[in-house]
Amino acid sequence: MQLQIMSIIILQLLLLYSIFGHVKTTPIPQKVILSMENTSSETNVLKPKLDLRKCFKDSDCEQHSWCNKAYECECEKGWITWHNSRHCSYKQSSKILALILSFVMGFIGADWFILSRKDSLYILCGILKILLSAGCCIWNPLAARSKSRTATTAASCLSVTLTLISFVWWFVDWIRILLNSFPDGNGAPLI
Repeated sequence: MQLQIMSIIILQLLLLYSIFGHVKTTPIPQKVILSMENTSSETNVLKPKLDLRKCFKDSDCEQHSWCNKAYECECEKGWITWHNSRHCSYKQSSKILALILSFVMGFIGADWFILSRKDSLYILCGILKILLSAGCCIWNPLAARSKSRTATTAASCLSVTLTLISFVWWFVDWIRILLNSFPDGNGAPLI
């Protein structure tokens, strides 16, 4: 009995850590601009310089960006410059896809796997969600085989507890996605 109580406490602590311990504030993507400079003796030859901010046509900008009316390279929707990567090279994950997956298959951690971007903590949380969901269903059939009333009651209580934890986690994930506080595995906001 003490082993079951300890396992429930450990699961609850892991759940709390996965919900609140890995939450980072969603950074606001800043507009990163790539521009051109004249580096040759010819007047019309332009070469890229990473810290300048001017462009004259879309081809002056890198892939997934365009030249706006202010002659600045701007990322297309869904693409951002993330940390030290190339300009407009990071494709953001879809908020709608994450919400639908969380609603339809969130009980098996599909949302965590899709948003993981190979982050091991996100993958671990997805696996934990699968185990919680399996634990909800597996304890009652095992208890039915036992002739002990205590074992049946304990298995039913454990099944209800795991179901409640799984449902709360599922619901919290929906809210986090809707409030844009569920970044992908690299910490980038959803679009």
